[in-house]
Amino acid sequence: MPSDLPLDEVPEDVLREVLEEEKRIYRNRSYKKKPYPTSRDVMEAVREALRVSTRIHPDEFPDVVLHILESKGFEVRHVTVKRIWRAYETLVRKGVIRDELGVMM
Repeated sequence: MPSDLPLDEVPEDVLREVLEEEKRIYRNRSYKKKPYPTSRDVMEAVREALRVSTRIHPDEFPDVVLHILESKGFEVRHVTVKRIWRAYETLVRKGVIRDELGVMM
């Protein structure tokens, strides 16, 4: 059944309804990025990893910290092992934690 209206002439109320529906659909589909952890977040994860994991090997420690950060909803793609160890060293030097892993001299 062909329409009597040309395709380039859409009634104003129909156009408004379609645009409102598109806004509603796309607003619900908005994807939020996970936040990037701050230095404080990394330090808290280091402390939590030491509390949770007793007798952990230093090679496995960064993986535990990354897992804790990820479980808290942070984006961990760019958190490096060096950053984790720097946070650990800072906490040990300030006396907040003891060197339980035995990696400091």
